[in-house]
Amino acid sequence: MRKFWIVLLSLALIMAFTFPAAAADAKFSGSFWVQGTYDNNRKLADPTYGSVSSIYQRARIGTTFQVAEGLSFTTRFDALEKTWGAAAGYSATPDVTSENIKFENAFVTFKTVVGQFDIGYQTQSRFGTAFGDSGEIDNGGRIKYTLATGPMVFLALLDKVEGQKGSVANQYGTPGYASEHDYEKYSVAGMYNFTGGSAGLLIQYLLGSATADNTAVGVGYKTKAYAFVPYMKGKFGPVYVEAELGYIMGKTKAFMNEGTTAATQDVDADAWRGYIMANVDLAPAYVGAQAFYASGDDPTTADKNEGVLTTGSDYSPCLILMNYDLGKWYGAVGNYVTVGNNRNNILGGQLFAGIKPIPKLDVKFSVTAAKLNENLTTTELVSKNLGYEADLTASYKIYDNLEYMIGFGYLWAGDAFKGTVSTNTVENDYIVTHKLSLVF
Repeated sequence: MRKFWIVLLSLALIMAFTFPAAAADAKFSGSFWVQGTYDNNRKLADPTYGSVSSIYQRARIGTTFQVAEGLSFTTRFDALEKTWGAAAGYSATPDVTSENIKFENAFVTFKTVVGQFDIGYQTQSRFGTAFGDSGEIDNGGRIKYTLATGPMVFLALLDKVEGQKGSVANQYGTPGYASEHDYEKYSVAGMYNFTGGSAGLLIQYLLGSATADNTAVGVGYKTKAYAFVPYMKGKFGPVYVEAELGYIMGKTKAFMNEGTTAATQDVDADAWRGYIMANVDLAPAYVGAQAFYASGDDPTTADKNEGVLTTGSDYSPCLILMNYDLGKWYGAVGNYVTVGNNRNNILGGQLFAGIKPIPKLDVKFSVTAAKLNENLTTTELVSKNLGYEADLTASYKIYDNLEYMIGFGYLWAGDAFKGTVSTNTVENDYIVTHKLSLVF
């Protein structure tokens, strides 16, 4: 009889918590994609060897519970993000997979007379254009304040960078060690919306001690830097233009007890990145160009770091070079020198053209050239030329929310991939890929 009452009480409690939740208005959104890729020569080896081929997928589901007028709770998770045929739990680098549900967002939103607040785990590292953003991989604790008044929007943000919290032994202010042992970003931003576009400025203060050397007492350091990110994007007649600039200053290493050796001297931050793209609508055709830049760290200036800023993981201008999906599942391009998808030390440009013969079909062709800005080591590289890439894609909307893409890319590998030895040999690479994407 006692067990009966325990079960009955448990059911009553479940119902008591469920009924108020059921009364909330829940809105679902998400995406699902599956992509198959054959990369002929990922390592750019000569003679060609080691082609890679696989099919991978991801499901992403977001839910917003409207609890009351002006009050909501949002969650988002990824599920079955994995390579087809991979063993359960397989997680060999770089083919990181996850068959289980992984919650990345969980935050509350409430509106007040002084603005809107979003508090909890949210997507970070997104502002302005996709260039320089890493929202695809950056999720963490955030307090966000938004005030919209007329065409102006003001933001204030506090971000805790995930994965930067220290060990239990060192995160409670052990004497002589870097205090806190984590990484925070304090940001303010303003945006102005006008007909056909917007412009804005983000100012960040980066405070971190996660990178402190805690192996010896007294040599810990902090990061104390300021970042400035202006952007604009807008449509002017048949021309769409977007641009973004980034600059960081301050110190990437501010030692608690600065010494005289290179290992204990302060290091200044002095890095730039920039991007501009223009697209001319000549319906049913279009043409355009873009240029991108992210400064590299000069190996001869030990007291200065010019490679702090990257192009961002959300920016994928090519099918091979700097492509986020390929970099995640197959690793970086090259052998003696590698190029990843989230990159500094690069300068490049792209010309593209396309046609939409029918509203549901988009055929696009692009040619991209790229080079390194700095040597990777104090030894001179054979060349800084990364090469040229030609890409051809065709995307067709089977439904408004379901799109199928097929693409072919060819990379003429430059001598930069030889590294510092002129007798090293490299060979070109090509890729064939197709992808089915659902958005709802």
